[in-house]
Amino acid sequence: MFSRIRELHATLYFIGLSLMIVSLPLSRFSLSVAQFILVGNWLLELNFQRKWNALIYNTPALVLVSLFVLHVIGLIYTSDIEYAMKDLRIKLPLLALPVIFATTRPLDTRKFNALLLLYTGAVVASTFINFGILLFTDVTDLRQISPFISHIRLSLNICLAIFISGYFAFGGYSPYSRYKIALIILMMWLVGFLIVSQSGTGLYVLFVTTVILLVFGLLRTKNRRLKIFIAVLFGVGVISVSAYLLVTIRNYLCVDQNELKNLPATTAGGNPYTHDTINSYIENGSYIGTWVCEKELREGWNSRSRFSYDGRDNRGFTIKSTLLRYLNSKGLKKDATGIASLDEKDIRNIENSRANIYYTKKISFNARIYRLLWEYQAMKRGANPGGMSVVQRIEYWKAAFSIIADNFWTGVGTGDMDTAFKERYAKMNSRLAPEFQHRSHNQFLAIFVAFGIFGLLWFVATLIYPPVFLKKIFEFRFLAFYIIIILSMLVEDTLETQQGVTLYAFFTSFLLFVHKE
Repeated sequence: MFSRIRELHATLYFIGLSLMIVSLPLSRFSLSVAQFILVGNWLLELNFQRKWNALIYNTPALVLVSLFVLHVIGLIYTSDIEYAMKDLRIKLPLLALPVIFATTRPLDTRKFNALLLLYTGAVVASTFINFGILLFTDVTDLRQISPFISHIRLSLNICLAIFISGYFAFGGYSPYSRYKIALIILMMWLVGFLIVSQSGTGLYVLFVTTVILLVFGLLRTKNRRLKIFIAVLFGVGVISVSAYLLVTIRNYLCVDQNELKNLPATTAGGNPYTHDTINSYIENGSYIGTWVCEKELREGWNSRSRFSYDGRDNRGFTIKSTLLRYLNSKGLKKDATGIASLDEKDIRNIENSRANIYYTKKISFNARIYRLLWEYQAMKRGANPGGMSVVQRIEYWKAAFSIIADNFWTGVGTGDMDTAFKERYAKMNSRLAPEFQHRSHNQFLAIFVAFGIFGLLWFVATLIYPPVFLKKIFEFRFLAFYIIIILSMLVEDTLETQQGVTLYAFFTSFLLFVHKE
């Protein structure tokens, strides 16, 4: 009887793990359901004395749990208790998952690997659905193609699935070696999807993680041929990416000077042109300020759109600036003939703030690079950073460092981070509109703001100690996940959302405690 009960709990445990690992890239709701199953099964299993002994002597698990304890301690000096309690609810996986995984009997290799393959399959399924949305719907913002979870969290899942697939394809694990070609195809598909979805965070994480793992492999391997292969692969990859970026940047920022000779003074309708080559931005290899006749633009646009030429579009940006950029990207003059050349789809694109023809393409390798180059020019000219993904982050970091300077030792507490940032933006007279005034977008700064220098050191210790103590820091799957999550923390508040904190807590605990070697 007792053996049957134990088998039932083991089955429920595996079902909970399966549902959770599938839900990470697919569903917030079932992710919560999976955690309830795991917690409920753990409680109904009883045998708390054994679990307590297993936990109390598992120092790495206690260190992981201490990150949640840090947030509880932060309640002592916080003023916004309501927000603090909401934050603690989000952070519950930091407490529950290490405890459950460290005190439950570990899985054998077959089940452990089956879960990792199931996770990879769920990620691939999510990308298929998202790609279908991209192909068959009118998407004005690529973030709309990820209906299940944040596009940034999805990109982290994709990166991890790529390296898990690589582990099974090239790691020499014999039961899956016959599926090598299929796994390689899945890896290529996932990389391609990251490019198509223009995920800046995903591509940055994938590229840097790949470079670090290649360098690590180069240093670790004693096989001379393998060393040469890795070195050549690394060199070819760096040269290819660098060459592509240089050509793309040159085509975007370098203007053909021959085009600036003998610029006409008037349009075909006899109205005067302005040709600004001094204060104008450069986009798609030409000055936005050349071939401009505002009189004809205003009349032509107002006759074709319900939005005023001097007003703002659906997203609050000025129609004039979007229109000039859009015409420029299509190689059209900014006059009546240019307006006449636009079809109805072009008009809708402009009304929806799609300022470059490349931004409208469903599949475009250059669009993300072009956005970054535009932001770079805006940053150099001191433009309002609102709506610019990279430039905004600099403003976030300035606010974070300013708060840290006033709260260096203890931080502002668990619940006061939002209030602290709002007050700091007001004190800085930030040009960011309220809808763009977010928190630090850097997990280390977020911890520093909330808990001060001692909290930051505590947080770093929870990242380093468990894998080092368990000697899993250099195990490929954990190392790949570890690099991915650390890189994400440099540009995102990874632990401040349910999906992010659950991704971190689940895979850290799963890769450290669930597998029996």
